[in-house]
Amino acid sequence: MEELHLFRGDTVLMKGKKRRETVCIVLTDDSCQNEKIRMNRVTRNNLRVRLGDVVSVQACPDVKYGKRIHVLPIDDTIEGLTGNLFEVYLKPYFLEAYRPVHKGENRQNHLWCLQKHLH
Repeated sequence: MEELHLFRGDTVLMKGKKRRETVCIVLTDDSCQNEKIRMNRVTRNNLRVRLGDVVSVQACPDVKYGKRIHVLPIDDTIEGLTGNLFEVYLKPYFLEAYRPVHKGENRQNHLWCLQKHLH
């Protein structure tokens, strides 16, 4: 993090295989070795990488705020859910939270994690 001049809360652009990229928030973890990073399964899926693959990381200080995003539910991710999906799942996740998203990302795993957590 020092070499890249990154600090907790900074936004970074990560690039994986096949020119796939995503934006993430930097968090610190003292147990993580130098020259390594940790990322969750959703991020790995978006980058099309597996554990141990090489990714590039660069500072992304000028992320623009979006005016809107389109969340398209996939049938098997909302199966059995009732009520207003926006009010129950999306609004609490995105409202008043800095959640960078990148055009074309697949966030279905985020929604699945949310429903698992909230039930």
